[in-house]
Amino acid sequence: MKIAFLETIYQLNPWLSNPQAPLLDFTHYLPRVQTTQLLAQEWDTLWTVLVGPRQAGKTTLGKFLCAKLIEEKRFNTLLYLNCDFPEIRQEISSPRIIPAIIQHLKLASPILFLDEVQRLENPGLLMKAIADLKLPVKLLASGSSQLEIKSKVQEHLTGRHLESIILPMSFKETAKANPLDLIIFGCYPQIVQTQKKAILLKQLYSDYITRDIVEFLKIGKPDILEKLVGLIAHSSGQLVNYNQLATDCGISVITVQNYLSILEKTYTLQAIKPFVGNKRTEITSNPIYYFIDNGFRNQALKNFAVLEQRTDNGLLIQSFIFQEIYKLQTQHFKDFNINFWRTKSGAEVDFILHKNNRDILPIEVKYRSIKEPKVTRGFRSFLQAYQPKEGIFITKDFIGDAIIENCHVHFIPLSQISDMLTIIQQLF
Repeated sequence: MKIAFLETIYQLNPWLSNPQAPLLDFTHYLPRVQTTQLLAQEWDTLWTVLVGPRQAGKTTLGKFLCAKLIEEKRFNTLLYLNCDFPEIRQEISSPRIIPAIIQHLKLASPILFLDEVQRLENPGLLMKAIADLKLPVKLLASGSSQLEIKSKVQEHLTGRHLESIILPMSFKETAKANPLDLIIFGCYPQIVQTQKKAILLKQLYSDYITRDIVEFLKIGKPDILEKLVGLIAHSSGQLVNYNQLATDCGISVITVQNYLSILEKTYTLQAIKPFVGNKRTEITSNPIYYFIDNGFRNQALKNFAVLEQRTDNGLLIQSFIFQEIYKLQTQHFKDFNINFWRTKSGAEVDFILHKNNRDILPIEVKYRSIKEPKVTRGFRSFLQAYQPKEGIFITKDFIGDAIIENCHVHFIPLSQISDMLTIIQQLF
């Protein structure tokens, strides 16, 4: 091993030379929902792989998991290797280097944490080989790009890993921050905790475009992709029109679809498809795209005006509700689908959650004041067509319950969205 490599290890792992050095300063740590599940003992012999966008908290959560495992005396210390460092990437191309490092540093029952693992040339093969060595080591890795993680890691780790998607923080995790702030500036951990939200968001967004997209994924036309992000920001929550996007960007439909796929796999957008039952009148084709974080959407629009001063406030609320549903699904490892419903005659429901023909939950978002428990025509049409047992109607300030078309409809104001999440967890 090269001296420079060992020096980098000691810089990244100060606790190896000073047992009193902490793994991380957890003074301002905001607990993540996945923690309990990820600390289950059955994962001790598998790779724990944390994936998600940059700055969503993967490294912090990974080190917190390590600290808890050491505190519970399941493992003794941490060997943290950040693959962003070129000297780390150069030295760990072979799995044999791992037991050599452990032996050289005299580590007993350590945790190996490979951070930003997608930066390695063949991370999947390396991780598989390390797992097959059957070392008395807990294996943990993180990666920022789903596109690279899937192509480089997942195919090699079948039966050898547990994957957890780490997204920007959910409402429950933000220590009850003002939901109106979250709707405008988003939920990335450092954004939630700073007073300089707009400044940091601009930097985060710029780093994503220039580093993840241009540098790592070798996108040839970053200006076109950035324009596409802006167009999607304007039309988020609406049926996508690939032909119009292609015309506006001056590129082919295939290129538009490829760029949108990249935006999904780098955790910027998420597409939801139409719910298709047995009705010939339903729309079954194009998806709707939502931003995974409203802060990114507003940065793309360069608009951080407060909610009541915006013409798109209903769309922002709708996007925020989608994000909370999606985070609940990923954080709790839930197995349900998120779709929307529209008919050719114009009836629509924002979100349909379902597992099968019995477990169906329609959710409609209407950020306006109402005085009585009354639903939209589209929502009523869905209740008549599919007869779900429960439904949710998100309002601005009205709370209540009503039986409509033999369905128990919960009217929930935005300020109490935790009630919505509780209902979803109980049903699914």
